[in-house]
Amino acid sequence: MPEQTKVKLPSGAELLIVVAPFADSKALYQAMLREVKSMKMDPNAEIDVNFFKEIFCAALSSKEIEECLWVCFKRCLINGTDKVTEEYFEKTENRDDYFAICFEVAKENVLPFTKSLYAQYAHIFEQLKVLKGPA
Repeated sequence: MPEQTKVKLPSGAELLIVVAPFADSKALYQAMLREVKSMKMDPNAEIDVNFFKEIFCAALSSKEIEECLWVCFKRCLINGTDKVTEEYFEKTENRDDYFAICFEVAKENVLPFTKSLYAQYAHIFEQLKVLKGPA
């Protein structure tokens, strides 16, 4: 049985996220990687609001990420009965939940790919910092 998570949305509605099958989650993960790989990232730069703004804007403006998200939305329900469809967002009062739904569904589908990534590659990151020397 796929993993499920419940999240309270800004409107007060409850989103039931059912993690998408591997292929669909992987497609979303890969689309996100393609978007962020072109971003300039300085390992010495402070992670601040501008960093998150760039990631947020890249993700929200990507048609490829959006298409992958809609595939992942197919298994999710709002308040146990409403499917996450474009029709659901035709009501303007439901639109405030759109970004939260995108974020939460992406998080549940992408994070499982990245949990051990930092731990596995931390030693490589440290070696690169040593080779680069002080900024």
